[in-house]
Amino acid sequence: MKAKISACILATLILVGLSACGEPPQVIQGTVVSFSADTKTLVVKDELPPNAEVSFSLEKADIGYAPEVGNKVRLSYRAEGETMMAVRVMDLSHGAEGGAKGH
Repeated sequence: MKAKISACILATLILVGLSACGEPPQVIQGTVVSFSADTKTLVVKDELPPNAEVSFSLEKADIGYAPEVGNKVRLSYRAEGETMMAVRVMDLSHGAEGGAKGH
């Protein structure tokens, strides 16, 4: 009986933990149009049509190399209201992990 209760409690905790994760981040890849360290914003021109320029907040982002205008980057992000919050910024011009050139 105690084993069944423990199993039910464990299953409930797992489900609660999984539901707390929320939606996975979205991904965009493109060219850096502008970057401001002061305002912690990054504008990227999406490589996919219609090649929109999208602005991201870097307030909570994990960043390898500091983005430079013209570099190719890949970002994972989440929409928080009207703001696109970058989760991770990978500068593909320097290697995906910020320094890991090559293989």
